Amino acid sequence: MKLFPATWATLTVLTVAQLSAYSAPIKHEFLAIDEGLSNLMRVDENAPAKNWLVHIGKEHPRDMQLIGNNELLISHDSGYSVLDITNGKMISDVSKYHDVSSVRRLANGNTLVVGVDFDLPKKNKGSSPLGDPTGRHVIFGEFDPQGALVKRAAYEGDYARLARETAQGTYLVACNTLYREGDRDGNWIKDFPVDGFNHAWKAVRLPNGNIVMSAGYGLTLKGGSSFMIEEDSTGKVVRKFGSKEQLPADVNPYFYGLFQVLKNGDIVVANWQGHKAGHNDSGRQIVEFNQQSEIVWSWSDRAFVSSLQAVLVIDGLDTTQFHDERSGSVAPLVP
Repeated sequence: MKLFPATWATLTVLTVAQLSAYSAPIKHEFLAIDEGLSNLMRVDENAPAKNWLVHIGKEHPRDMQLIGNNELLISHDSGYSVLDITNGKMISDVSKYHDVSSVRRLANGNTLVVGVDFDLPKKNKGSSPLGDPTGRHVIFGEFDPQGALVKRAAYEGDYARLARETAQGTYLVACNTLYREGDRDGNWIKDFPVDGFNHAWKAVRLPNGNIVMSAGYGLTLKGGSSFMIEEDSTGKVVRKFGSKEQLPADVNPYFYGLFQVLKNGDIVVANWQGHKAGHNDSGRQIVEFNQQSEIVWSWSDRAFVSSLQAVLVIDGLDTTQFHDERSGSVAPLVP
């Protein structure tokens, strides 16, 4: 029997990315923050009628979390907002701080706010580091639902971006040129340095103990590019992926920001291209890497988007439930 022998022979050497061409293309439903234009959007590639885009009107919107009841918590420079993900309408907003970099709703219903001296008089210029890394400027403030301060912990350092709770009850925090793991009482218990990190953005610990990290600018400002890192529990780099020498030129990995580990192990990351307007035609705005570090999906909107810094894929997620990432992936919290 002759059943296309040449075709079968070819298929045995195709990569996973090439094999995807023989199946239906990947389509996602996701939320994304356009930091360049201070917009928030919902995109459903399977049901565009659900799409919406709203103006946040706050500087440096960065973090996102599904907190249940179809509500989305986002951070911005002066605090945080809660929005309805069915239509993008603002439900509540707290804008009384500065230099807020990450906000997380906790399992106890309190809200964790992370930033550099965010509740003290502002001393730095813009969102730049203070220049005093030996001081305790990285502040974790926990507030109850009425806004009262429950706990305040101060950690050594002058820079912070996104923070993520781990399964061990600690926090992984992006601290510019490295990631640090801290307890809940103001103590760093382990550092994770990687050559080339610059304004590093986010890290999560996987169930196998490996940590996935985004490099922020990486080596972009030195003639290189951004990149992603996965390292094991000993600090050994398991894989470095997403750098410009590994990708088509049109991807332009300028700055990898918020990313998400999907249930199948793929990693979807926002490829930020710069502040303010005018970056519409620069780079692919969101890219998805499989476990072989190949791009299997990407998305850009040249008409309405300048520069995406955060993405949250909600395929198959029950947005009426509270989600966090202590398991590595975005998932409902299991008591």
